[in-house]
Amino acid sequence: VFGKDITLILILSNLSFDHKTVKVDMNASAILYTRRAVAEILKATTSVDLGSKQGKHIRLKIPYSYYGKYLTTDKRIQVTALCEVIHMHGVKLLVEKTIILEDTNIIIKIPRRVVVNKAVSLEISYANPLPEPVNRCVLLVTLMNQQVKIHLAPLAPRERSKIYFEFTPRRTGPLQLQVDFSCDKFSHVKGFVTIAVASA
Repeated sequence: VFGKDITLILILSNLSFDHKTVKVDMNASAILYTRRAVAEILKATTSVDLGSKQGKHIRLKIPYSYYGKYLTTDKRIQVTALCEVIHMHGVKLLVEKTIILEDTNIIIKIPRRVVVNKAVSLEISYANPLPEPVNRCVLLVTLMNQQVKIHLAPLAPRERSKIYFEFTPRRTGPLQLQVDFSCDKFSHVKGFVTIAVASA
């Protein structure tokens, strides 16, 4: 989840009866959805001894403090591990994993029944998932082809807050409400819900 430390585990297994030493070069980079690297976040090298038919785990931790300032709005991190068997020239294995960090910030609560031409109040809750405060918080609400920009108070670390948004639907059928939350540390955290508007 965005804002939390990331822990990955690489599992190495020696399928032969011979003893092996494996050098592992690990790298983590912030990337765009096109897989183009934006910034290197972490680089680490380790060496592992594997006995006959033995397996070992290598743990890689990427703290939020390492990746937070480099992440793009795509919220993607690519981790690679290049494993090379020492004294066996040309024996290499590349392991890749792309991590897409999830947002759990926006929660929209709607009444059980929404009726045309009758005012309805929605609850929109939003959160700061980071271990640091955020400022310049803005909520952009899009509904019925109209946008409303709401300036919000700063949020403390891990704080969740909520607002109430009132509107009157002018026609029956499905309506889509979109919410976009931005601040000085991250932007475009989105949430949406489809509202079924009933006849009076």
